[in-house]
Amino acid sequence: MRISILVAGTSFLFSGSLLFGAVYLAIANHVPHMGGWSDPPGKLSLALDETMLRTPYIISILFMIIGVILLATAIIRELSNKQ
Repeated sequence: MRISILVAGTSFLFSGSLLFGAVYLAIANHVPHMGGWSDPPGKLSLALDETMLRTPYIISILFMIIGVILLATAIIRELSNKQ
């Protein structure tokens, strides 16, 4: 059971990190083609909207959070079983 939680946590964290990096790479390629700065949403928010990457951006953050929670759960269970 601990191994499956560890593998799931690692998979979520890794896939979330890859997706996060891909989204930022796409935004970095799009930003030079944008106009001036915009207040209050900012350039990142406008780039996310223009490239339609807001959903993958949010999903990548959720994947990373889920991965960290699963990894922390596996580590805490392992440490509590050793005592």
